[in-house]
Amino acid sequence: MRIYLSFTIAASKMFFRRKSSIFWSLFFPVVTMLVLGNAGFIGYSAPNVGLFSTTANEIIDELKSSKSITIREYESKDNALEALEKGTLSALITLNPDSKFIVTTRDGDLAEKEVVENFVFRIINQDIDPINNVSSDIAKMNYQGYKGFIVPGIAAMAIMQNGIFSVVFTLLSYKNQGVLKRLKAAPISPSHFIVGHLISRVSIIILQTFILLIMGVFVLGVSVGQGSFLAWLNILFLSFLGGILFLAIGLAISSLAPNEDSAPALANLVTFPMLFLSGVFFPIDFLPKIISYISNILPLTHLAEGIRLSALYGNSTFSTIPQLGITLAWLALSFFICAISFKWE
Repeated sequence: MRIYLSFTIAASKMFFRRKSSIFWSLFFPVVTMLVLGNAGFIGYSAPNVGLFSTTANEIIDELKSSKSITIREYESKDNALEALEKGTLSALITLNPDSKFIVTTRDGDLAEKEVVENFVFRIINQDIDPINNVSSDIAKMNYQGYKGFIVPGIAAMAIMQNGIFSVVFTLLSYKNQGVLKRLKAAPISPSHFIVGHLISRVSIIILQTFILLIMGVFVLGVSVGQGSFLAWLNILFLSFLGGILFLAIGLAISSLAPNEDSAPALANLVTFPMLFLSGVFFPIDFLPKIISYISNILPLTHLAEGIRLSALYGNSTFSTIPQLGITLAWLALSFFICAISFKWE
């Protein structure tokens, strides 16, 4: 135990002595989160509008053929309301069996409400009385806008970058300097070195995650955890699993890279697609359907979604079992690759 503790302390000291490590692991994610959170990139635009109807109607075809808004048809009203709460939709149009339209929006989305209502009025004005057949409904839901979306996404992104890049460059530096070769000859087992580094890096990753979330609370005004202690525990657990996962991926990359020059390219090949396809900066529902299938395979997608569910909606571990399951599957695969590819030289 003393050897594990010594390696953990030594690895932590080496991390904090490097100014570049502190910048990329802590300062850069904080600045990125604050800039994007205050920029309001997802402001007013041609809205995505959900459509739920249990009856066939000619007006439905006219709504779907419109070019001024994007219609997304749902077979379940619950799924449509869930998409509205997450921000995938700006409004929901429901057609009742008695041919009455209900436009559902979130509290505060007055612009979207007026745009969609006017759109429905224009479509049905040719056939029926719009005043008596169109009503509005304000859904009570916990929607925190783009700020709420970006904070958990940046936290997940920081876990990935810290986990992969810190390990890749550290191990390659140790290999080039002959440190690993000398450690191999020392009277310690490989587990002492690897576990010591994992504990150190995971501790830093967890600290980094909570710094980002706390900054989101006090600077951006995002409500994290919804007052649920279990939600915070789940964020801690997800940060722990995500940290180990991406550290394992970093170990695999450093082992598979033939030399120091190819390692950054290989690391970027892994991380760069996940930045834009994993729901960090925008919902994956905005992507074309064929690309969303790829997004749902990526580990960062489920880590970001799990943290977001707990941070914004107060979900506990039980509610994020699908995200935890896929994260654990990727973790097992990464450790398997590490086990067969790790070399001391």
